[in-house]
Amino acid sequence: MRILLAAGITAAAFLVVTGADAQTRNTATSRFRLAQAYCTTGPCDPFFTFTGGAALIKRAKQPKLVSNRKLGNIRINALQRLGGPAIPPFLEAQLSGTIYYGQDLNAACPLANTVVSGPFATSTMTCTVGAAGDANCKGNLFFINFTDPECSDVSQTIQDLDIEVYEGTFVGTPTRKIATAGINILGKSPDCASGGAGCP
Repeated sequence: MRILLAAGITAAAFLVVTGADAQTRNTATSRFRLAQAYCTTGPCDPFFTFTGGAALIKRAKQPKLVSNRKLGNIRINALQRLGGPAIPPFLEAQLSGTIYYGQDLNAACPLANTVVSGPFATSTMTCTVGAAGDANCKGNLFFINFTDPECSDVSQTIQDLDIEVYEGTFVGTPTRKIATAGINILGKSPDCASGGAGCP
């Protein structure tokens, strides 16, 4: 689910990794809530459900990214199995988006003034099963690549973020996708006897 979301996910529709040409500050730390991943006929992975989760993307600064790929962390709370396979020992998360590279004043960065789309960060989330039989899964998010030193002075704007969580070793398999960025709005009938909201 691409993050062009309203309501609970208005924190940021883009992440600026360095000061972009039209901006003077790095994007602040942003939190994105996770929801059950749905495909055409229902949940993509019908064997698992969970109570909540979030991805925390921290403020990223250059030239730190030349030697440190850590971007944030991600978690799934109370992962439960609905029959089928046992809870896996780990989940895998993938962040994708479109990266717009800015100008390079010294013309040393080969990515300057280019646009690159696809995965840019990943996480291996360790699952710990509790006494109730459900599991909490969490892990750190890392950029897939370090920033090349010659590109540390080039701004990056990452838009159209897509956050996906899969069963371990099944990244990219739609029927094994458990979670994505989103919001839940639970159904509830109005209490018309007390004049509640939603009554005619």
